[in-house]
Amino acid sequence: MKLEALFEQKNGVFQSCAVSGHALYDEDDPGGQILCAAVSSAMQLTCNTLTECFGAQVEITESPSEGAENLLAFRLCSPDSVQSELLHGLLIHLQVLAEEYDGMMTVTVREQ
Repeated sequence: MKLEALFEQKNGVFQSCAVSGHALYDEDDPGGQILCAAVSSAMQLTCNTLTECFGAQVEITESPSEGAENLLAFRLCSPDSVQSELLHGLLIHLQVLAEEYDGMMTVTVREQ
């Protein structure tokens, strides 16, 4: 299983981001572990910036597991343009990571 990031937007305004799965890796190539750590950190940074710095109301879903069914997601309750742009920055960051770790992650944007 690989990591999958899904962003949702409505009328061009980003509403949410969900990351699920786990990057595959072997002991000789720890790239998957590095990718998972980078994605988790980026998600936490973005969510904390939204809630603690901008006071955004956010619905958070976190479902860690020992297997490959990890889920970390958040949805903005009342997104404004600044909050949307923070999610846009996260999207760009995850797209760059997906390119660097080719085949270990997909990033999708879905219009609601």
